[in-house]
Amino acid sequence: MFWQLQSFPVCTHHVFLSYCREDMEWLADPLCEALRQEDISPWLDRHDYPYGRTSLAALRDGVLKCRHTVFLITDAMLDQPRGWGIVELAWADLLQENLHRAGGVLQNIMLPLLFLPRDDERLLRSVWQSIRDRAAFHSPQDGDAVDWAVRQIDSFIRREEKRGQDIFNGIRYDSRTYARLKAQPGLIERFTAQHPKPAPVQ
Repeated sequence: MFWQLQSFPVCTHHVFLSYCREDMEWLADPLCEALRQEDISPWLDRHDYPYGRTSLAALRDGVLKCRHTVFLITDAMLDQPRGWGIVELAWADLLQENLHRAGGVLQNIMLPLLFLPRDDERLLRSVWQSIRDRAAFHSPQDGDAVDWAVRQIDSFIRREEKRGQDIFNGIRYDSRTYARLKAQPGLIERFTAQHPKPAPVQ
């Protein structure tokens, strides 16, 4: 079964940060602040959670209104039993499926950042194995974890902005393809990164 989005909401943030509560102080909070310093807008439940919504609805809307989802996969993420990260993965995967078209992917949604050894056997038994091939792995040689994560996210955002613009340039004069994509409100605006505004070049 495939659930198809009828329209794509305006993106309010560049990235949705999916993390484990135990990693808030040393990773998620400092990363959120560091991204803001780089003019990258992160969605973090501690700051952006809409009151009056159920958890499932809030997380769903958060993922859909962010251009990308960054998964911060740590020891705690693998060990904790609550499963919110898995719910966020499901929503991100659904969004990713809706951005597949004949000829390829219009936009890559997920960026898994793993703060674990590549050969950690727990990954093989976890849901994260499904996106392991798209992941960047932090190692001690990479330096500070937060600084490294900012670099990975910044590079990913810029790569996808360029990718979307290249796709658009390739279809803008193909009236049939353009009309088909335009028929889904918000789709072209999404993969060409019209919202939120592109991160400024440093």
